[in-house]
Amino acid sequence: MSEKEIYREITRYIDGDLSKEEVEDLWAQFVDNPEYYKWFETELHLRDLAKKASESNIHSIHSDSEQKTPISFWKSSKGWILAAAAAVLISFGLQFHSNSDTLTYHPDSISQIDLNEMSGSDILRSEGDVSHTIDIEINRALASAYEDDSEGAVRKFRALLLQDPDPQQKARIELNLGILYYNMAVYEQATVFFETVTKTDAMNRFFTEKAWWFLGNAYLNLEMLKEAREAVHNAYTSDGRYVDPALSLLKKLDEELGNETNQADAAEMPED
Repeated sequence: MSEKEIYREITRYIDGDLSKEEVEDLWAQFVDNPEYYKWFETELHLRDLAKKASESNIHSIHSDSEQKTPISFWKSSKGWILAAAAAVLISFGLQFHSNSDTLTYHPDSISQIDLNEMSGSDILRSEGDVSHTIDIEINRALASAYEDDSEGAVRKFRALLLQDPDPQQKARIELNLGILYYNMAVYEQATVFFETVTKTDAMNRFFTEKAWWFLGNAYLNLEMLKEAREAVHNAYTSDGRYVDPALSLLKKLDEELGNETNQADAAEMPED
């Protein structure tokens, strides 16, 4: 779909004009591109602000005909509403960052994991299939995370683990839980889920590489340096997207550990 078509579907969704299949397709778009979900969230804020403004008689400065025509009110008040919506969203962002600032983490670790690293499900199964339902619920839980409702997303993902997901679904759920717990600075829980993902045979090596990298950083934040080095080394030897940051972190860990037993590992590492 083009961006224009996505926006049209968002407005139809809010208006209640989408079929069940169209709703599922739109949620799949939200998961694939979190920016679309932000459009949806912003549109909801704008409509809510417009409604409150109307109820507060803010539109009384306009003519009687404009008061009777919602479209005219929207056009005349659009600048104020957009500004107010921006203020609301910035406020939410500042609140999130102020909360994050209180978290403590190792200076060499990643402070937060980008939510785009979370894993959604492709809704390709037959309708009515239990696995199909779980796929949809995974994506809805993911949307909660994108909406900055981390605790709500955790509750949904943990509930899904009790619904007998297939191995791929389980790996996705556990990776997502690990990321959420990591960003909440609950590193002990994060390591539990990342460790489980590293042992799965259901996903490709790039998926498990990601789990190794995040696991290493979680261990680092727990000051479990030897365990961190092992996990980061596994990410490094996966020879994927984390090879460079993993190499850099391995060198720092060896310095911090004062390792004298990593001659074989050092031989595997290219010189700077």
